[in-house]
Amino acid sequence: MKNEILISESELLKCEPIVLSLKENETVQINISSNDTSYIFVRDFSIGAILNIHIKENAKLQLSFLAKNVFDKAEINVDLEKGAFFASYFADFSKDKEKLKVTIKLNGEGSSAYWHLASLTANKDNKEFNININHNAGHTIALSNNFGVSKDESKLIFSGKSAIYKGSHGSHTRQNSKIMVFDPSCDAIARPVLKIDEKDIEASHGAVVGRIPEEHLFYLTSRGLDESQAKRLITYGYLKPITRGFIDESVRNEIVELIEGRM
Repeated sequence: MKNEILISESELLKCEPIVLSLKENETVQINISSNDTSYIFVRDFSIGAILNIHIKENAKLQLSFLAKNVFDKAEINVDLEKGAFFASYFADFSKDKEKLKVTIKLNGEGSSAYWHLASLTANKDNKEFNININHNAGHTIALSNNFGVSKDESKLIFSGKSAIYKGSHGSHTRQNSKIMVFDPSCDAIARPVLKIDEKDIEASHGAVVGRIPEEHLFYLTSRGLDESQAKRLITYGYLKPITRGFIDESVRNEIVELIEGRM
């Protein structure tokens, strides 16, 4: 099933979020008109759902996701024209097995994209996030931040490629992937890849996977917290920043509750 959504000027002028829920195996097409600015909140993703977004010249879109149910084999595809801007915040508190593929194409000169993911895995969750950003034009900018917490016997993988192709001179790309591992039975992997076909660019990545630093736990427990409380506080500090991508205060509070509930 395929639906198409054309964001009209009248909707944008109200400055109210457009709220979506994607059903199982549903494909949704979103087109943001030139020079428009919009905020879209995806209340939930589903298995096999595909979200295609076309952001036209000088348009801006902020897209926020709250994922609580299974969205295995889902996809997000974003195409940006000249001067377009895209910011996305993906808060993942789903359970079970998940695999999400994201492809962002910076096709127009001076377009830019920001991706921020926060994921919490527990029990025997098995999740993989594949984030790909393609710079297809000059002076494009992209930043991908992926933060995760893995506990119990869960598995969490951050993978993907940032590519700067021929002709994309003056472009900048950066990948950050950090996973905090709580238990010995966890499996966490960060696999950032850079593909560079042009000179006069800036490209970098950072990948960190590791246990909570003992000195952090010692500091907090020495101030009267038990180990469980200390881990919960550290997790808040790691994942709570994702809430800044959500306008509705009730949603921000829900995310905080989900962090606490899954800990």
